[in-house]
Amino acid sequence: MNFLTRLLFSGRVRRARRALAAEPTPRNYLLLAQLYSQADRALDAQRVCVEGLAAFPENIQLSRYHQRTKRAEREVRLGELRRELALAPRAQLWRELCEILIESDELARAEEELSRWLARDQNPEARYLIARVALARFYADRGRTQGRAALTALDEAIQHLPRDLRPLRAKLDFMCRLGAWQEARDCAALCLTVEPGTLELEGRYRTLSARCEGAPNFERALHEVERSGRLSGDGSGEEARASAGSVQSLLRELAAQPDVQAVLYVRGATALVQGPKGATAERTARSVQSILGGSRSAARRLGLGQVFQVQLEGAFGTLSIAPGEQDAGAILCSGPLGRAREEALLGMAGLNAATAGEGALP
Repeated sequence: MNFLTRLLFSGRVRRARRALAAEPTPRNYLLLAQLYSQADRALDAQRVCVEGLAAFPENIQLSRYHQRTKRAEREVRLGELRRELALAPRAQLWRELCEILIESDELARAEEELSRWLARDQNPEARYLIARVALARFYADRGRTQGRAALTALDEAIQHLPRDLRPLRAKLDFMCRLGAWQEARDCAALCLTVEPGTLELEGRYRTLSARCEGAPNFERALHEVERSGRLSGDGSGEEARASAGSVQSLLRELAAQPDVQAVLYVRGATALVQGPKGATAERTARSVQSILGGSRSAARRLGLGQVFQVQLEGAFGTLSIAPGEQDAGAILCSGPLGRAREEALLGMAGLNAATAGEGALP
């Protein structure tokens, strides 16, 4: 940026700061953050977004712009790491590069880099990071195929790092989140062979042993997670029931609007549907689940990170889907979505409500 451009930007930033001081609104926070980004002041842009989100925690535009600034900063660091790897490749650089990609949910890009790393030196650390990628895929989709792939990757990492607790602990947590208590107990026992006498592990082993009787094996536990969309410890039943009541009220309110054809809340393999009935409701739910699964898979393959919104428009009207980590909301309407409905839709994502009861479809 040349001197004249910097001078012009400096004046615009000062005016934006004065406007924010006079009227601290989400729009003014966003404007100042955008100006900082344009002036290559990424840290200042992030600071303004954090301040704005502290005052307006539910503002969608600020939240998304904050994520965008963090992604831009990550891309700068990724570029630096790739240049260093081209000059002098070493394990520490590969590890940092892949960890950034995994933490950013850019799993396809992480897999590509891990493949290059393994092709170069077969470092066992890469096996552990591959297992982390597989676990992240499972926790996002909760399907049996992803669960089995995660178990295979974990076992390979344990085989290549037999005295390293990290893959063993990752497998222990995986089994606990599935509710496969017998396998979790066996994994805790393996952890104790690596670090005998660890009080935390001994206590965990005793707790898991007490839960083994009648517990499902890995395959049965995995099937139940795929069916329900819930992992062990996702939240109490009271919280889920309260959220379910809130979701059903919101679905009924939205479905009552004249141009709304269907409103759905999807979690795992089940859905709450308001609007269509019978076979039409089932077809609508399956279509939304198919679009949702395809969008998440495409985002992973392309390394785009988490999907925040999917919108289709045509002669039929508008179909908008807002995915959460474990659930999603969807609206099908004959006209445009509109701001109020978009905010209600985005508010449904992440509620993690129970999907049994009125309007539920398997």
